[in-house]
Amino acid sequence: MYVAEQQLVAAAVGLQVRGYLPFASTFAAFFTRAHDFIRMAAISRASIPLCGSHAGVSIGQNGPSQMGLEDISMMRAVHGSTDLYPSDAASAAHLTDIMADLPGIRDFRIFVAR
Repeated sequence: MYVAEQQLVAAAVGLQVRGYLPFASTFAAFFTRAHDFIRMAAISRASIPLCGSHAGVSIGQNGPSQMGLEDISMMRAVHGSTDLYPSDAASAAHLTDIMADLPGIRDFRIFVAR
């Protein structure tokens, strides 16, 4: 959905209500744009996985505006959220399976090294 993260989260909530399991994905930093939508999804008891890439520092050529730093504290403030931050490819694959079955708002942060 390009740079419309609010609409990304809104569409994910709508798909979830209709019985689908959407994995909404964007750079982790950009989920901060959709904070109110994520908060309202939690209040509405939506159950959606959010996948934020480029989490942390040192993400290479994309620069500091693309680094997901504040998003982890933002997601921790969302009532009932679960934050997952795998350390390698094997744990990422395992946590993806686990995340699909968890209830509520799930935040999956992925570090992309360049």
